Amino acid sequence: MNQMLLMMRTFPAAVRRLFAAQALFGIGMGVFAVLLNLYLRSIGFSEEMIGRLLAFQSLCAAIASIPMGWLADQTTRRTTYLLGLTLLGAGFTTLASSRELNYLIAAVVLAGTGNGAMMVSVQPYLQENSRRRQRPYIFSVSFTLMWVTSILAGFIAGWLPRLFAYLNPALANIEADRLQYSLWIGVFFIFIALLPAQGMSARARSEKPAPAQPASYSGNAAGSSPWKLIARFSLCNALIGFGAGMIVPYFNLYFRDWVGASIPQIGMVFAMGQFGTALGSISSPFIAKRVGLIKGVTISQLCSLPFMALMAWQHELWLCSLCFIFRGAFMNMCTPMRQETTMEIVPERHRARASAAESMSWNLAWAIAMFFSGGIIKNYGYDTSLYIAFACYLISATLYYHFFHPWEKLKKPLKVAIAKPSAVS
Repeated sequence: MNQMLLMMRTFPAAVRRLFAAQALFGIGMGVFAVLLNLYLRSIGFSEEMIGRLLAFQSLCAAIASIPMGWLADQTTRRTTYLLGLTLLGAGFTTLASSRELNYLIAAVVLAGTGNGAMMVSVQPYLQENSRRRQRPYIFSVSFTLMWVTSILAGFIAGWLPRLFAYLNPALANIEADRLQYSLWIGVFFIFIALLPAQGMSARARSEKPAPAQPASYSGNAAGSSPWKLIARFSLCNALIGFGAGMIVPYFNLYFRDWVGASIPQIGMVFAMGQFGTALGSISSPFIAKRVGLIKGVTISQLCSLPFMALMAWQHELWLCSLCFIFRGAFMNMCTPMRQETTMEIVPERHRARASAAESMSWNLAWAIAMFFSGGIIKNYGYDTSLYIAFACYLISATLYYHFFHPWEKLKKPLKVAIAKPSAVS
């Protein structure tokens, strides 16, 4: 931990500004994560319709990822990030202000497009504004920061409806209004994130080029071309996105309907889940250092599976809450390592497009799953969705290890050879 704190002190100012924006954005997103589905249910939408609305948002993010990746390569990562944050804020403002289906559809189009823009800009920005020694810690802190701020959001979101009922007793029996006012607090934090984001660097910092590496260092170890590498990353990401789309958006409804939790209890469980995820993701550099990036991703993903199975079998609040916390911690522990692996293996000129392809594959798979996951939950229950997600995560972990473990095995001896060139005879 001391090493992590010392390394954080060396982070460039350009990275710290992005972190400040991500922290404020994380609070806003955390409020929506806890309350949006409950709000949509309170105004009369079924699980199936909620799933389709959120699926359409993810579909828009998937479609927008490709042009936004091109925009990030042609302009700057900062420009794309600011555009995405603005579109997300506009979309969530509409979501929190309207109860008509047509307006809600327009809102998810805006939010999805903004999400696509942000997803393709953050990873390349961090890669290009940091030094090699800092990157494992920067990717870990970036991911952890979003979850740490979401912890605060979870506590806030769970109690905001009661706060508005206390401030205005006329709202005590009108759940939809209390939830709507609570969502506006999330919108406020999203727009405030624009202030530190304005100070992000427009250009990548300069860095001494790395020594020339043999072609087999990346391409021949894990794929014959950059596009084949990107396709393999995207396939593994799509499986995770499909599994996540089957259950993750419904976890707040899962705790209310399957477990019987109240809204404050749901907020508390979400906050503790995000705390567990933050602890897991902050430990990812040490796991990667001990077992390597590829094994770290595979092991952490596999460790989440028993907890998903327990959530499908049990109804007790305390047990399901613990499983939710550990599932999220292990499953999301691998995300910084996955991001670093992609940015390491894929050549620099393809990084934004690789990030765009991963974003598109994840969001497209998520959207496809959500078009019918609400109906599956309605007709067959949450346990069926959890089993499908279990299978997707298991297949993804297996393929990821199969595709990229050869690259990691080749990486170490090649690094030694590059660091210690043979003497000239």
